[in-house]
Amino acid sequence: FKYLLPLCRCVAFFSTSQAQSPLILGGYNKKVKSGETTCVGAYGRDFNRILSMQYTLKWDTKQLAFKGVNALNLPNIDANNFGLNKTDEGIMTFAWYDQQLRGITLPDGESLYEVCFEAKASTGTTAYLQFISDPTVIEISMGDGILIDLRTEGGKIDIQ
Repeated sequence: FKYLLPLCRCVAFFSTSQAQSPLILGGYNKKVKSGETTCVGAYGRDFNRILSMQYTLKWDTKQLAFKGVNALNLPNIDANNFGLNKTDEGIMTFAWYDQQLRGITLPDGESLYEVCFEAKASTGTTAYLQFISDPTVIEISMGDGILIDLRTEGGKIDIQ
């Protein structure tokens, strides 16, 4: 028994320190009239000590026309973090890291940035935004270098 308790404590420490919650990334749902422009915030939940992240955002170009990014809300984020050369194909890549190499923590639901679109589809259409791993592979790391999973909630724009 005198060896079992320290062993259990050691196993419990390593199992809890290695079990990291996935980062949840989503886009706020919006409603817009056909022909109008709206901006959708990308948000994070369980955004704890995030050191770096990269992924691709995808949408249907028959429904949405890319207009730009704004409301940049991460340290040291600027236009260079976004790959915009395929937005006419419905693809925007994203890569960011904390230049202090400590990892950033944000409150749940905090907007990281906004992507703006013009609604091209007809009334009654729903356009979906998806966080995918092509062409930029999804990779999220924490301040201590641990890679964590990403769970996505996407986002949608209801065209009225």
